[in-house]
Amino acid sequence: MNPQLSAMLYLWAKLRMAHHLYWTLHWQAKGPSFQGDHTLFGDLYEARIHEIDGLAELIAGHFGSAQLDPVRAWAMAQECITSAVSAPTPVAIAEMVLEAVEAANEACMEGKFPAGTTNFISDVGTHHLKDLYKLQQRFGALSK
Repeated sequence: MNPQLSAMLYLWAKLRMAHHLYWTLHWQAKGPSFQGDHTLFGDLYEARIHEIDGLAELIAGHFGSAQLDPVRAWAMAQECITSAVSAPTPVAIAEMVLEAVEAANEACMEGKFPAGTTNFISDVGTHHLKDLYKLQQRFGALSK
């Protein structure tokens, strides 16, 4: 498989993983910090929708819409969810997405994609760095 396509599909799966896990954490919020956590996770999962859609459109534009096979996409997302559950902190979720962003950025540079594509992926990374900061403030330091 084309390494740029592979990196973009992997990032797409990680974004879907983050969306699903943040949404689940949104539903599971409880206790004295309920309102703040419920709102934080709501903001985090809603922000992923634009990223998931935008990246899918870039994949379709560069590689064809057939690459967005729903069965393969959900299988990849499920693998990401399974790996995230082994380190289930909200901070770890953001870190996992940032690792996929880095790989997609590198692959896009090697593939010499238009600036719009690399800018979109870089913007996704910027958003997740901001999310990581918020999560670290709420839940503590880096998970590593």
